[in-house]
Amino acid sequence: MNNSKTVVVIGAGLVGLCTALSLQRHGFRVHVVDPGEPGAGASMGNPGGLSITSIFPMAVPGIYKKVPGWILDPLGPLSIRWQHLPAVAPWMLRFLRAGNAAQVEVAVAGLYALTAPALDLYRHLAESADASDLIRADGHLMVYRSQGAMDAENGGWRKRAALGIGFESISADVLHDMEPELDPAFRFARYVPGNGHCPNPQRLAERFLAAVVRDGGRFHRGAAQGFRVQDGKVLAVKTDTGELPADYVVLAAGAQSRQLARQLGHHIPLEPERGYHAQITESDVILRRPVFSTEAKVFAASMEGGLRFAGTAEFGGATAPPDWRRADGLLQLGRGMFPRLAKPSASEQVTRWMGFRPSTPDGLPVLGVSSSANNAFFAFGHGHIGVTSAPMTGEVITSLISGETPTVNLAPYSPTRFGR
Repeated sequence: MNNSKTVVVIGAGLVGLCTALSLQRHGFRVHVVDPGEPGAGASMGNPGGLSITSIFPMAVPGIYKKVPGWILDPLGPLSIRWQHLPAVAPWMLRFLRAGNAAQVEVAVAGLYALTAPALDLYRHLAESADASDLIRADGHLMVYRSQGAMDAENGGWRKRAALGIGFESISADVLHDMEPELDPAFRFARYVPGNGHCPNPQRLAERFLAAVVRDGGRFHRGAAQGFRVQDGKVLAVKTDTGELPADYVVLAAGAQSRQLARQLGHHIPLEPERGYHAQITESDVILRRPVFSTEAKVFAASMEGGLRFAGTAEFGGATAPPDWRRADGLLQLGRGMFPRLAKPSASEQVTRWMGFRPSTPDGLPVLGVSSSANNAFFAFGHGHIGVTSAPMTGEVITSLISGETPTVNLAPYSPTRFGR
């Protein structure tokens, strides 16, 4: 399709870049604007899981019972810095209200619609961007030390099975044949063959941006600061280096999207949820596929730069310094999963990372058109599923801009669901 219209995509993470590639495939001229390197935000720190099983929001029935523990335990898998509690309280109230059975059903359907096609869509995008080596389809392992811990999650797995997500329970012998480095104390597991992995999300973003530029797009290094709007349309995106004229705008700036959305009339409760990882560089413990210990809430994956442990979440705002004890805690839990890591070697090098996930109270992203500018589209708030849901998000936004009906029901992601 040939199209003379120009789309400015704000954000060079994987959500923005998948959207840019999809738009180009439909003939649009694409300009991507970001103050940093492609994929240098939450995409870079992600452990690379392409997880069709990640369909449950954090807010579930009974979640309110855990809030006191989050405040009291600064090193728990999910914590709230008490200094940030007044600022996050309105978001948290919405979060608690979302923890009801009816809303969880809506969230599960909405998350599944965005994650289910991930692997197939990524294969197509990666092939066109000369990045097929960065998409792997070896499945994931969910591992447990006891039958009771495994059985405690049966309800969620029955729900996944009802949606058509395939998995199998495997014996201890099979588990340790698949991942011989794993502690023998893990004797129970589920194998999900339909999940995939990207061993370097930042390099994937770099390849995707290179493909955008190769096919006629442009990358503008700068920070989007606002919009020039007239008669209900965005005419240009204002950046710290000048204006970018636009026929359409896509706001895909992750945790930085809240203020820009507000300028378009939408007060989105978007919290910069702080995620951490620890990585042993050049580790000789090599995993064949990602391994997730659901009891410890640790996701372990061999990346191009080493063995990465991720899985913690913290609510502490965007300006407080990192609490590196959280990354160190992940490292200790990771060592407990793999006996050869129990005692650090003299040459071992560890890197730590902290970044911001754009999280909404109901666990669903914000996808759709602005009600105050009918050529401005929102694609942010993906929380923990940004990498997995990026390709389908790009398809949805491209359908909307093209005037086509998306293949998914957009009601759960509406920008107006939180009010104006």
